[in-house]
Amino acid sequence: MQKLPYIRITKDGPYMLYGGTRISEKIILTDENGISIKYGDGKTFEIKSDPVALCRCGKSKNAPFCDGSHAAAKFDGTETAPFEPIMRQDTAEVIKGPQQSLLDNQRYCAFARFCDRGGRIWNLVMQGGDAANELAAQEANLCPAGRLLMFTNDGTLMEEESAAQVHTIEDDGLKISGPLWIRGGIRVESADGKSYEVRQKQTLCRCGASGNKPFCNGAHASLRWKANTKKD
Repeated sequence: MQKLPYIRITKDGPYMLYGGTRISEKIILTDENGISIKYGDGKTFEIKSDPVALCRCGKSKNAPFCDGSHAAAKFDGTETAPFEPIMRQDTAEVIKGPQQSLLDNQRYCAFARFCDRGGRIWNLVMQGGDAANELAAQEANLCPAGRLLMFTNDGTLMEEESAAQVHTIEDDGLKISGPLWIRGGIRVESADGKSYEVRQKQTLCRCGASGNKPFCNGAHASLRWKANTKKD
């Protein structure tokens, strides 16, 4: 059985990705009204060492890889996110509709905006019915951060599973770069050696400005942050 890759955070330094073979770019595509509708495929970054250091300060000139810029920038990478499950009843909002329920932890918003794709997800859940329920489930599954989780009211989780994958996100609608998107149960280990909750999908901050490190909280959008990728 193949071992899953995992990520270890270094103190005020990069993410160390162990067991990865490549990082692929996912592009948020929008319609004529600027609504996020789907992901497109971008470039692929081949990994030539194990582990490989990935930038989390936002200053690298060879993104997504670390080039040591965090040292000159005196990057403060202090981790502030909790280790408890993000969908606990005391930390996540519960929106209960006629057939389905939504759990929402805004602290983990990556500002991908798929929650508006077919009508706002919160309204769809409350509306109920086959069409609205299907759209709500689609929107939750497009959320890269795992901020939104859909359940049937009998407790069945409606989250799609994925193979272990690592992506960078580029936002074509806003013309900015987004977080590191990890999928398929990839474990994230803190600089102190403690593991965060293992989830199907998570987004890790790449701009260096999140208030919920190591996870993205959408700060890249307000900064209009753009990753500096070395040209081939």
